[in-house]
Amino acid sequence: MAALKIALLGASRTQLSELAAALDEALKASGWQALLVMAADVATLPADLASFGLVLLAGLQFPAPSLFLDSRASALEPAQEAADQSIRAALAHGAVAYRVLYGTPDERLAHALHAVQSLLAPAQIRPRQKAGSDGIKNQPWVWMCDKCSDPQCEHKLLTALLAQRDSTGRRPAFSSRASY
Repeated sequence: MAALKIALLGASRTQLSELAAALDEALKASGWQALLVMAADVATLPADLASFGLVLLAGLQFPAPSLFLDSRASALEPAQEAADQSIRAALAHGAVAYRVLYGTPDERLAHALHAVQSLLAPAQIRPRQKAGSDGIKNQPWVWMCDKCSDPQCEHKLLTALLAQRDSTGRRPAFSSRASY
């Protein structure tokens, strides 16, 4: 299986390096193969973003209340907002789909892992296997109609209901009429 290419983008103050390290560690621990590329501004964006399997943008964090007292915090916000807007504009101009990560560092990591899992999980589903030594199958059983091979076929249900009606001489408890 080829490695999933993931672009992790965000303004410089979004703690990208910590998130990238945590995401890389979690992906390796899960056994998923991924190539992680990080960019903190438009100048470092990969030219081939459209070829990435997943593009994640770390959204801006609201400053902590203690930062409002620091005069430097207000000077940093316009620069961060400008960097964030330029990254978003570049993504929009390139028609690149992306997901935005917000929250605490742990929440951002959880959101990133969920995004990766949603892409990798379907590819990792194996075909249905026979019962193992414990007698449990790895995937749920899907009934297939013996008349038409359609799992949604009502043939078996209807024949069972008719047989029940014939044996008891009265209508089965099941009614095809919906009551509203």
